[in-house]
Amino acid sequence: MISSLFINATIIISFLYLGSQILKSENFIMSISIKDKTLLGILCGLAGCILIFYSIHTYNNVLIDLRVISVLIAAFYGGYISSVIATFMIVFFRIGYYGITYISVIASISLFIISLIFSYISKTKLSFIKKYIIMSLVNIIYGVILYSVLVDDLKVLSMVNISFTISTIIVSIIVYYTLKYISKTNELYRKLRLESTKDYLTGLNNVREFDKLLNMHINSAVEKNENISILMIDIDFFKHINDTYGHSSGDLILKQLSNLLVKSCRSFDIVSRNGGEEFTTILLDCDYGHAFTIAERMRKAVEEYDFIIEGNKEIHITVSIGVGAYPYPTEEISTILKVADDALYNAKRSGRNKVC
Repeated sequence: MISSLFINATIIISFLYLGSQILKSENFIMSISIKDKTLLGILCGLAGCILIFYSIHTYNNVLIDLRVISVLIAAFYGGYISSVIATFMIVFFRIGYYGITYISVIASISLFIISLIFSYISKTKLSFIKKYIIMSLVNIIYGVILYSVLVDDLKVLSMVNISFTISTIIVSIIVYYTLKYISKTNELYRKLRLESTKDYLTGLNNVREFDKLLNMHINSAVEKNENISILMIDIDFFKHINDTYGHSSGDLILKQLSNLLVKSCRSFDIVSRNGGEEFTTILLDCDYGHAFTIAERMRKAVEEYDFIIEGNKEIHITVSIGVGAYPYPTEEISTILKVADDALYNAKRSGRNKVC
């Protein structure tokens, strides 16, 4: 029995890690898509089917299995959709494997009932550990009741229920700590992945992500023969602002400016912070005239905006903007970024607070 229990625990843990790799980009504590809920249900259903195949032999050769734990996991993270999919897979496999019998019908009906109970518990506002403990207790109660219906001999029933309860408790504890570990590692993965593409202060794309997106959209513009424009944006006299009001005030300005730039663009344009006080915007399918209009709208919005700094003070700032556009006036798309950068330099050299 111990070796069978070890095999069952190994199967569940293997599927947990498989699922964690496939769905590691999702924050299951918040919400997941229908597609991922479906995939989660399939994975848990497959795990449940394998657990049936490796059922544990107990007293008087009565079989027990831990398939309900796979349904519990499906309901815990995916709610009704995942749990129902997992339950259907397990029921059809069990009937196909053992045939339609009194025991299989009772077990199938009861599994659907408990999957709905699990799903209901998963939707409550209880903490992670409280939900898991309650669902695990329900699982044990479910098993005890089910075997009480199916096993007539009291001595055999007593031994089977003890074996089932102990096995479920041991594996449930192992699964709990495995889930906690997976949750922490995946959360760290999502954090590092986000930080590798986003600027820590403003939440905009960082320079690494900007370069990646620029290359991708430049290639797309050439292939589709579309317009593309680049805006290079720089805060005028930002060093003086930091020296006068402090770096914390400078950070507040950068955050407010990033929001202002995003609002001044179209919803599908790409705004990035390339470092310090320098920002860029990739204007998709946008010709030179339209790009200049957007840039001027940005410049004016910044000039008129009341920026709040430390001490709840209000100050005004200005920005200089350089525009590069393909295919006109920039005929060579590989130079579009340099053209925008040169235009920014001209804007700053010729008086600042202007678009060139």
